[in-house]
Amino acid sequence: MNLRLVCACLAACFACTEIRGQEQPASPVVPGGRTTVTISANWRFQLDVSDLGDKEQWQRPAFDRSSWTRVNVPKAWDLYDEALWGYEGIGWYSTQIDRRLARTDQVQRLKFGRVNYHSKVWLNGEFLGENLNGYLPFEFDVTGKLKRDAPNLLVLRVDNRPRLTWLPAAKQIEWIQYGGILQPISLETTAQVYISGLTIDAKPEGRGASISCAVEVTSPPATAGEFRLRLAVSGQPKATKSITLQASGGGKSIAKIALALEQASLWSPDHPFLYSLVATIRTGKSSDTVTSPFGVRKIETRGRQILLNGQPFRAKGVNRYDEYGKFGPNPPRKLLIEDLRRMKNAGVNFVRVHYPQSPEIIALYDEMGFVMSEEVPLNWWGNNFSGKGEEVQSEDILQQAMPALEAMVQRDKNHPAVIIWSMCNESQTANEAGISVMRKLIRRAKELDPTRLVTFVTAPGEVKDHKAFEDADLVATNMYAGQFGRHVAHHIGELGELVTAASKEYLRRQLAAFPDKPLLVTEYGSRGVPGIHGDIDYSEDFQAEFIQAAWKAIQDYEEVSGGVLWCWADYYHRRALIQYAVFGPYGAVTVDRRPKAALRALAKMYGGRVIEPEIREQPAQP
Repeated sequence: MNLRLVCACLAACFACTEIRGQEQPASPVVPGGRTTVTISANWRFQLDVSDLGDKEQWQRPAFDRSSWTRVNVPKAWDLYDEALWGYEGIGWYSTQIDRRLARTDQVQRLKFGRVNYHSKVWLNGEFLGENLNGYLPFEFDVTGKLKRDAPNLLVLRVDNRPRLTWLPAAKQIEWIQYGGILQPISLETTAQVYISGLTIDAKPEGRGASISCAVEVTSPPATAGEFRLRLAVSGQPKATKSITLQASGGGKSIAKIALALEQASLWSPDHPFLYSLVATIRTGKSSDTVTSPFGVRKIETRGRQILLNGQPFRAKGVNRYDEYGKFGPNPPRKLLIEDLRRMKNAGVNFVRVHYPQSPEIIALYDEMGFVMSEEVPLNWWGNNFSGKGEEVQSEDILQQAMPALEAMVQRDKNHPAVIIWSMCNESQTANEAGISVMRKLIRRAKELDPTRLVTFVTAPGEVKDHKAFEDADLVATNMYAGQFGRHVAHHIGELGELVTAASKEYLRRQLAAFPDKPLLVTEYGSRGVPGIHGDIDYSEDFQAEFIQAAWKAIQDYEEVSGGVLWCWADYYHRRALIQYAVFGPYGAVTVDRRPKAALRALAKMYGGRVIEPEIREQPAQP
């Protein structure tokens, strides 16, 4: 079938399931004068397999986009039709922003939650800029650019084809590179002088807490004079402070303010208590308000131990992707909450991820009591996992990894759930380039946020060769004895020798390599294909026994700070990484969250219990 016929079939299929958006409402009135309108309606999409859009200038206001397909946003384009499942290429989006949202006396910014991967953005035909990161937010100042006498045309060109010089920076990528607009796009309107950043560091102090706040204020060039800044912890009348600052105009200034709580409830997985800080700035008749939840807690290390609020913390964790079956990275909130409750019931207290997660799910980790390690999406960099020897490794990757680190910390620094910043996963960090890159990222992470732990994660192997651990707060390594390598377990009777004993020997050597640092097993696990049973690898029964054998080795070492199962749920592979199935069957539950035998094993290991959720049908998509 030729390409034109394929595209015609897709268009016809899309047309049958057309979703018509509603016109965007006028900007709502909210306390503080700041308004945010989600740009979610009237989106259209066009496939650009042959990369014609740039040449034909599809972003031009006069270009005819009437035949483009109506789609929901945010939603991965993989889910628009089965023919696009796993599509890596170019797609275009367009919509109109209501002219009633335009303001001439306020600052306006278009904010993009997550667009995967390389994005170019035009407003009314004017090129706003581009973004080279498919995992973190970006924005453009559009003050004075929105028309008040006609609809405003917003156009995006999105390219999710992987490249070795872009993150994750490997020829072989394990997870699906879901394409398109994956998190909401919004128009934010503020006063001319507004709060552009808020950092909160709340630590226990006696029976109370000390709260250090840094408020970044942005003002336009023409602005000068005094403004009033007020900080208040909601529900705590004594935790309030107001100061007068001078606005020089034309830049950013930072005000540092200390608050205190006489009595404080500490945040922990067992007691995830959250406070709320309200920051308000007033200049004449204008004001701007930002509210941020926070928790009072302290994370540190002492010798071999990770300490949370002064008490030893032991991880009973799972790795987790942000996808949920055929919903991709955008499951309904109710299903997401049910999924996290099931994790909590199973005894899970720690979540590790390979790339920054959505603000929504991190907020749920805060509320429900999970601690987490959030990772720069630098994965398998420099390692020849593809077997083709095409990997490229140089310090040039810092041009991508450093901005990603900075954006991740900037966005998520106030979440008490985040206790570890990880610089990479299973990359070549034992050679000169790898050691140098890790050291530079670690040092930058500590400059940006000295309140959390910083590390990176190695593939199974000797951690002593990864010299940048000298700069890290803890050693993090993945452990797959009996799963990969020369001595692979195929039957349950082999697990004692090939998994438990071999894992204990592996841990002994890794503990000896850096005797003054905590050691965390950031991955362990095995595969279990749903519905397959018996005394054979890849069966559910074998998987359940395997993870218990590996966990026993971790438990036998008090010096090890716990383990993190790979992984919570089965996940879809990229089309280029299909070995034995279209998904990685490492989960304790399936891609659509049906329990496997491993779930009961996990609950037994972690001291939890299994609660069966309601069974729901999922969308009939790939």
